[in-house]
Amino acid sequence: MGDPTLNRDAILDTLDNMIAVIDRTGRIIYVNRAWRDAAADSGLPVNITSLGTNYLTACRKAALSGDSDASIICEGVQRVLKGAVNHFSHDSLCQGTATPCRFTLHFSALIDQPGYFVVSHHTSSIHNETQHIETRQNDKGAFIDSTRYTQAILDNLLEGIITVDAHGIILTVNQAASDIFGYRSDEILGKNVALLMPPPHRQHHDDYLAYYRQTGEARMIGQPREVDGVRKDGSTFPISLSVSRIVHNDEPIFISLIRDITQRRRDEDEIRRLAFFDSLTGLANRRLLHDRLGQARISSSRTQHHAAVMLLDLDHFKTLNDSLGHDMGDRLLQQVAERLKGCVRETDTVARLGGDEFVILLEALSPRNKDAAAQTETIASKILRAFEQHFSLNGHNCNSTPSIGITVFIGDKDSADHLLKKADIAMYQAKAAGRNSAHFYDPALQAAIEARIQLERELREGLAHDEYRLLYQLQVNSEGVTFGAEALIRWQSERRGLVTPATFIPLSEETGLIRPLGQWVLDTACKQLVAWAADNRTAHWTLSVNISASQIAQADFVDTVAQALRNTGANPSRLKLELTESMLVRDTEDSLDKMQSICALGVSFSLDNFGTGYSSLAYLKRLPLDQLKIDQSFVHGMLENPNDARIARTMVTLGHSLGLQVIAEGVETVAQREFLLQLGCDGFQGYLFSKPVNADAVLAL
Repeated sequence: MGDPTLNRDAILDTLDNMIAVIDRTGRIIYVNRAWRDAAADSGLPVNITSLGTNYLTACRKAALSGDSDASIICEGVQRVLKGAVNHFSHDSLCQGTATPCRFTLHFSALIDQPGYFVVSHHTSSIHNETQHIETRQNDKGAFIDSTRYTQAILDNLLEGIITVDAHGIILTVNQAASDIFGYRSDEILGKNVALLMPPPHRQHHDDYLAYYRQTGEARMIGQPREVDGVRKDGSTFPISLSVSRIVHNDEPIFISLIRDITQRRRDEDEIRRLAFFDSLTGLANRRLLHDRLGQARISSSRTQHHAAVMLLDLDHFKTLNDSLGHDMGDRLLQQVAERLKGCVRETDTVARLGGDEFVILLEALSPRNKDAAAQTETIASKILRAFEQHFSLNGHNCNSTPSIGITVFIGDKDSADHLLKKADIAMYQAKAAGRNSAHFYDPALQAAIEARIQLERELREGLAHDEYRLLYQLQVNSEGVTFGAEALIRWQSERRGLVTPATFIPLSEETGLIRPLGQWVLDTACKQLVAWAADNRTAHWTLSVNISASQIAQADFVDTVAQALRNTGANPSRLKLELTESMLVRDTEDSLDKMQSICALGVSFSLDNFGTGYSSLAYLKRLPLDQLKIDQSFVHGMLENPNDARIARTMVTLGHSLGLQVIAEGVETVAQREFLLQLGCDGFQGYLFSKPVNADAVLAL
């Protein structure tokens, strides 16, 4: 015969199979004639590639196009290339061909040639395979016939039994399985068993069977597990699944034993509910509370964030219970539970210890002690307000108030029982102080919170007693001519004297007082614009009003601005609203929408404290602004600090490039003004020109 290597090409070229040899990278280094003659658009899962190209790349491209067969081929080829298995086979129907045909692929490592692999493609007419298919179906039919005698027995079992072949096709199903899944047996016989699985598991099952056909390894055999099934109506339910394997006529058959465990799961959930939740209110019980308290202590120690325990007791509950009856008392406890859940975050825990005692566990509070106490007090105040509305008990209106004891903690120094004891002591202090109140275990925190509560009370009284004032600080142009002013709020408290905004604005935002206070500022500013419009000396002035984050977050903020303009008759083109960039980034799209609507009214916007926030230039250019204000922190340092000077110069350049007027605030010296003039600044505001004064004193400046 001579040297067989000389005849290798001739021998391989006589084969109908398309043969190629590739190296470990996937590059094709040899193809036979059948491969070379194959059409580029063959309808095969992987397009035929030529000598020197990469077979693995072709597989990946086909997979990315969404071809499921190509995905299977790509995965199988990669497993062989990586050495995970020695060979891989796959067969499927050709797509896009005029005559129906079957495509078979075999990929394996080349014997005695490390690093090289042989791939064989073969296509055959469906007609030519009919006899093979019929033979296979006859074999399956023989298996089915052999089980007819036992089918009656299987149909009387409570467990569902389904048999499938190595391709996942259902061969038999007993009556219990039909009942479990809601199908008649004739509706699923011959179908892929993946029909009975939810979508995420269907692909896994197909992959599992493909892996089994490639390797012979059956991972699920003898491993009972709990999975989800899908009924005919599309509902998902839990099942217990156990799979075994037999061989019939040299073909593997998988037998699945199935139990519907829906009721068992319900029973388990009920047992867990009884063990960890209060049967009357559905809240966490003492056992679950102790578990979560333990977790909170560990989490607090790790993150160094405070947490808090609030113990709540209903005032005079025993009297109500005795007078109206225990049924009414139970209804009250249930309604209390609902109100408490509505006052806290989803991550917080509300528990019932028993009787009329409730516990609230707050986690992930501020690392700072006083801030954490303030956050806790806010929740306590919300609870007290929630109890102001009467409870309806079968037509009886009933009032109930709580006494709340609070302890704030960090780390795991105190045990759960010790924390509850501290909260209990604080709760009795709240009762001793007159009930319907909250009290902190820590005397220092209690004093701070009481001072905060007193300040909030006085803030509300100040609004009712007309104690707030607007002062005005002039704004001048580069020639020193006044073109407007900024409205600055002050609180002339009867008890505290003149109070600056830094003292009361943050608390106003936390307590919601900023809403009526902000409306008062807008109304008062618009009235002042009307007064200035009647004087030729001030008719052209604009008036800037600061807007808080809480105000712009209000759903009806646009309406409040429009209402102030309507009620006063002020010229909207003279009103300018000042916002900070840091407050805008909280909800960009919502803020932009509201700003656009307000601009449509004729009102303009100024960006205050520019340079101190974190907004990007891409975001900045989207804002409907007319003015940028250089923050006074840069103005104060620009003559001594080159960095501040460069920042001020950049701000002026940036503002002008965006077509905006640039005004500097906090200008106190002539030198600062001259430097800003050299930079091209358009306007100035600060003590060099005027201090904030009342409306009567403005014209005297």
